[in-house]
Amino acid sequence: MYLVALVASLMIFCGVIAAYLRSGYLSLFHPFTIYALFHGLVFVIRPFFSYWLEYEAIYRVYQFTPSLSDKITVILAANLGFLSFAFFCFRHGAVAMQFRRDPMLIDERNRLARFFPWVLIICGPIAVWSLVSLYQAASSFDIMRDMGRDADSGVLYNTSGTGYFAEAQLMLIPLTALCAWLFRFRLVALLPLLTFVVFRAATGGRGPFIAAVFAAGLLYLYEQRQRFPTLRVGIGLAAGLAMFATIGADRGQGVRAFFGEQTDIRMQSDYNLRFLEGMDFANLEFFEYIVYVVPQRSQTYGYFNDVLQVFTEPVPRVLWKNKPFGPPFERFSMFDYGFPVGYTRSLPGNGWYALGWLGVLITCGVWGYVLGLIYRRFVEGPQSTYQVAAYMVFLPILIVAYRDGTIVTIFRLGIFSAAPILLWILLARFFNVPLAKDIRAMLARKQRRAAMLGARTASTASAVEHHPGEADPYRHLPPAVRRRRMALRR
Repeated sequence: MYLVALVASLMIFCGVIAAYLRSGYLSLFHPFTIYALFHGLVFVIRPFFSYWLEYEAIYRVYQFTPSLSDKITVILAANLGFLSFAFFCFRHGAVAMQFRRDPMLIDERNRLARFFPWVLIICGPIAVWSLVSLYQAASSFDIMRDMGRDADSGVLYNTSGTGYFAEAQLMLIPLTALCAWLFRFRLVALLPLLTFVVFRAATGGRGPFIAAVFAAGLLYLYEQRQRFPTLRVGIGLAAGLAMFATIGADRGQGVRAFFGEQTDIRMQSDYNLRFLEGMDFANLEFFEYIVYVVPQRSQTYGYFNDVLQVFTEPVPRVLWKNKPFGPPFERFSMFDYGFPVGYTRSLPGNGWYALGWLGVLITCGVWGYVLGLIYRRFVEGPQSTYQVAAYMVFLPILIVAYRDGTIVTIFRLGIFSAAPILLWILLARFFNVPLAKDIRAMLARKQRRAAMLGARTASTASAVEHHPGEADPYRHLPPAVRRRRMALRR
């Protein structure tokens, strides 16, 4: 029965993708493309490997065994979420990608590029300091030294300092990607990106440098007016995925060993994980655990409580001693029924956690609707330098957001991705850098003024035209002036 559900899931996925290909809307810039890649890998392809290879690592760690009904429910709910996301996303997102590049936009980007080094000077040291601190912690095999875990919720939190500094290295995502774009992807412009990739990989973390590489790839495609990855971009993405898998196996020890640092054999895994069995792609098992608990054992739902975390997350814990761990007003703890350390809900999983089947429909539908609207606004908008920068930095965040399934992920990552762009805007305004829209508005005003003057001149000329039998229009003027006017008319 489970295999039948997997085959049906594959058929649904292929049908939707076939319709997407025929629509003409397919591009790497569309939010649905990213979600389709996520859903296809995690909830369509990987379940077959899980079925054939009998994955058990997550079940052993989480201390639970899903029933056949739970496993089928997950496949059906994931497909309901996929269809809901697709339907509502294309309510607004049914438009082909367009590239708006004219001389004014190119000149605007060149003018703004002169001020981007100031953004690097201001934001760069803070971000690099944060990355160096993380690298030093990884080198001493104590990357969790400033972190604690709440026993009830399992949420990690800072025991010293503030999360803002720990996450400040995320500003290197927009800084390195935009540096490559603004300075035409020359080798010297790519050096900050390559440096960030190497040192972030050495810490064992992969998400940030994957986001930076993806953002740079999107900007390169936009520059080349390509909706799909070129061979060069494809090779870069493949290399990034290879690094993702390699670094996940040893948490960056290989990179640190390359720089001559000693490795720690304690970091080796206790399990011989098979292909795709690790936690990086285990949203299927995470979703099964959610169905295993909610509402069968919890006897209740979350009722979209995680949305409230957007309001509590920005407050540093040093200023709010009793700050909730995770969303406020939680009705139950997932750790009461197992040990789901490091689990992420995904969009359909978070919907089930919130309100079961209806929650999956609402959560995926709302995300699809909003992201489709954002995509349409970008495609049909002026695509200014700021808009292109913000949108291309925003899209990689969706990779993590789809995996986590919570709106707070967008906020947590977006605040650091947007900070350099906002500073860039403020600097340009301070120095009165003219934007393309300002120049267009000025030219439009000049054209309107010229048209009005032309109409006024024509009206005056017709009013003063003298015909035989009519009164002399210059009769009120002095004789000398009247003679000159009459001579000019001849």
